[in-house]
Amino acid sequence: MPRANPHFVIVSVLFCFLPCSAGEAPSKPVRRVLIFNEVGTAYPGINLMDQGIRSALRTSSYKLEVYREYMDTLLFPDPADQQRFRDFYIRKYQNRKPDVIITVGPSPLKFMLETHHSAFPGVPIAFCLPTWGPGAPVLDSDFTGVENAFAPFETIEAALRLQPSTKHIVVVGGAGAHDKLLEERVRDELKPYERNFDLSYLTNLTMPDLVETLKRLPNHTIVLFTGMGQDAAGTKFISGEEAVEKVVAAANAPVFGLNDINLGHGEVGGKVSYIREQGRIAGDIALRMLKGERPQDIPRVRDITAYMFDSRALKRWGFKESDLPPGSILLNRKATFWESYKWYVISSVSLFLLEALLISGLLWQRARRRQANRALEQRTTELQAGQELLKIFVKNVPAGVAMLDRDMRYLQVSDRWCADYGVDASQVLGRSHYEVLPDMPDQWREIHRRALNGETLRADEDRWDRKSGTTWVRWEVRPWRNVDGGPGGILIFAEEITRRKEADEALSNMSRRLIESQEQERSRIGRELHDDINQRLALLAVEFDRLDRSGSPKDLHNLLRESKERISEIARDVQALSHQLHSSKLDYLGLAVAAKSFCREISETHNVRIDFTQSGVPRDLPKEVALCLFRVLQEALQNAVKYSGSDYFEVDLSGTSAEISLKVRDFGRSFDVDDAMASKGLGLVSMRERVNLVKGEIVIESTPMTGTEITVHVAVPVGDTSKVTSRSA
Repeated sequence: MPRANPHFVIVSVLFCFLPCSAGEAPSKPVRRVLIFNEVGTAYPGINLMDQGIRSALRTSSYKLEVYREYMDTLLFPDPADQQRFRDFYIRKYQNRKPDVIITVGPSPLKFMLETHHSAFPGVPIAFCLPTWGPGAPVLDSDFTGVENAFAPFETIEAALRLQPSTKHIVVVGGAGAHDKLLEERVRDELKPYERNFDLSYLTNLTMPDLVETLKRLPNHTIVLFTGMGQDAAGTKFISGEEAVEKVVAAANAPVFGLNDINLGHGEVGGKVSYIREQGRIAGDIALRMLKGERPQDIPRVRDITAYMFDSRALKRWGFKESDLPPGSILLNRKATFWESYKWYVISSVSLFLLEALLISGLLWQRARRRQANRALEQRTTELQAGQELLKIFVKNVPAGVAMLDRDMRYLQVSDRWCADYGVDASQVLGRSHYEVLPDMPDQWREIHRRALNGETLRADEDRWDRKSGTTWVRWEVRPWRNVDGGPGGILIFAEEITRRKEADEALSNMSRRLIESQEQERSRIGRELHDDINQRLALLAVEFDRLDRSGSPKDLHNLLRESKERISEIARDVQALSHQLHSSKLDYLGLAVAAKSFCREISETHNVRIDFTQSGVPRDLPKEVALCLFRVLQEALQNAVKYSGSDYFEVDLSGTSAEISLKVRDFGRSFDVDDAMASKGLGLVSMRERVNLVKGEIVIESTPMTGTEITVHVAVPVGDTSKVTSRSA
């Protein structure tokens, strides 16, 4: 391991005390919310509901994409039109799946009940304003939400408290499908009043007939208005306000209601459905499902109502506020003098006290300002002194350091910097860094820009191709702060490491030459063993064979035969040794054939099973690549046979247009790779060095119960893949 440069250590310590810039905050994940509304924004209830949903969604920790769609069932009630709307929405969101769906009204809820499994599978659904009728559908586990909150019984109770003399109750409603559903619910809840009151329903009239009827109501009557989207003649009331205003203007009795949207148009009030709050709760349920809660774990919310009354309507009919139910909310209530002007009174009284404190406060503030100015001047002086101290340090630090301003002009340079780059400090101060060093790489300009924005960057080695030759540099760049705390410029530390880089390359070249020399020696020994010793032993075997045919006695015959066999074995062993030292098959037949032959020899010699497979291996590989992979195969198989204790091995040699891969695997005992690399043995080290010389990659994995696997990848130079062997095993 190389020793640390003391100059680099000194500057690194200095940089540790400089402030670092804060990282950018991560962006929020995106979630999609799809809202299906019963009708359009012309209906006040939809706007109130949407206000509530939006108030809840604003609290989300996600970046929300909110989509709003409208079924418009009152304007387009025809089933064919509604089906076309459905088909369009399904296609529209087919490739933009929402994360949660909110339905507002019964038609969107019915749409989801019928199609969500096929069109929006797995998407949780939060409903509100479902308006259940008889035979309400059963919702599956993907649904939860806010039940309809209507309280006709409690509204009549509150009306009777305000008008105890009531004898007649008239329920006014519309003839539309939605109106009829509401009417059915109201009839069920008001049945207890049928025995003691004259209860009648005006729900199937045209608006002109209804107006005339309301003008002639008997005394001691109260009216309950349930809502009207359409009258008996088919006339639609889009805004909702038009119908209630006509009813209130015509009725000669107080009109109570079930929805907060009608308040402010002449209705007295009642226990009304709190539409905006229902929307807020539905939005909150949607957020909980976005965070991962399952719909079946979120209980449905019921009874989102509140006692609300219009103060002007109470006054018109002579009702007392004291008769209202406890906790009632009063709208349009005219404020008293104190309520209207109490802050003016309080302000006037307080003004005299404030004037008394103002002078003393101004005097105190002036004293504080003077003190702050003195502290600021002192702080500025200290920072300026610190900047000057930093310049002195840069000047005398025994390393290559430059201090530059935001325009990349030199403020100070160290003596070592001047020596490394052949410049004079008096000539560079005030000049641009890019003017002094015009051959600087373009990527370094981007590094300087990032450092001026507050980043600290470094590189252990970087190449600089100059006109005078290639230079290797280790550098670090970080900002320094000015008086106001912002980046005033950058500090650059640069150490030339060209000599160290050249020494590393020389060492690598020396290792390469040593291995090449070793290979040459092995080749020479292999040729001598094969061409000399093996031929002589073969000749000796022939001579003994001739003696065998000469008709000698039986004992001599047996002795000669045994000697012949031993000599033949020696010849085979010597031949195998020569193959290990230098494989002629590798030179003449290529890597795939040589590797397969070697696996077969090892299998026969040690009585083990080796499954060899190969595919796509070029025959004319570069010699150094083929030799590297063959030597790694020899070393890996010999080690595996010797130490793994396994009798089964796998060898795979494969090639592509870009690289050659070798994989050797056993299924025996494992070992600690790091300990093996640190031991005195050269097996694994030599394999790694060989692979490094051909710029390849070797991975050694050894785990208990699974054995050891050695994988080598070596890039194939372009043009060496023209001849490829066929796959064999």
